[in-house]
Amino acid sequence: MSTETLTPVQEAFIALVDHCTGCPDCKATPALPDKTPECPKAESLYRAWFILWRKETRR
Repeated sequence: MSTETLTPVQEAFIALVDHCTGCPDCKATPALPDKTPECPKAESLYRAWFILWRKETRR
């Protein structure tokens, strides 16, 4: 176990990954390869991560 603390950006990314790996709406459907999965929760988590990431990279 690590004693490393995560940055807010890392925490937001982990929350996004955790959601997308378990959400049936986020998974691609092989029968419909051109259809992009749509999940409002994933979009919200992505936007939150992206905003934090941009702030951190512009320091």
